[in-house]
Amino acid sequence: MAHKNNRVNLNLGSSSLLLIFVVLSLISFAVLSLSTAISDKNLTEKNLNRNIAYYDACNTAQEYLEEIDSAFAIQYASSDNPDTYIKSCLSDDLQLSFPYDTNENHVSFVIYFDEYQGLEVSVSPNYPDETSDKLFLIDSWNIIYTQEPVIDFSINVIK
Repeated sequence: MAHKNNRVNLNLGSSSLLLIFVVLSLISFAVLSLSTAISDKNLTEKNLNRNIAYYDACNTAQEYLEEIDSAFAIQYASSDNPDTYIKSCLSDDLQLSFPYDTNENHVSFVIYFDEYQGLEVSVSPNYPDETSDKLFLIDSWNIIYTQEPVIDFSINVIK
């Protein structure tokens, strides 16, 4: 009597399906890794450009401080006491080549290095004596925000 084998062989395509699943998984992880690497590269470039702009602003501020030192030295040479020195340093006729503000105690200036940020430096005149030979003291060296930054919270899923 002839006996028919009715069993279905399930091992025929299972190895092919497993291979396809593994290859698709590897491809999806590779695409995700590439996307993360590109995002990290873009963020690094933004940070690099911001840091370069900030340090350029710091260099410009140092040049401005040299100019303030020269102007204060002229005021020091023409004054005979601390009160006249400080009053002359806080006047609006310092002949500086950059925009600055004066108030009752400080000379300050702002260097904008970003559309949202600037470096604000404030100095106060110092009459030199035996303990200090500085003509000014740096009161503040701060990053200020000129406006609220616009943050993009959108996520580009498909480009």
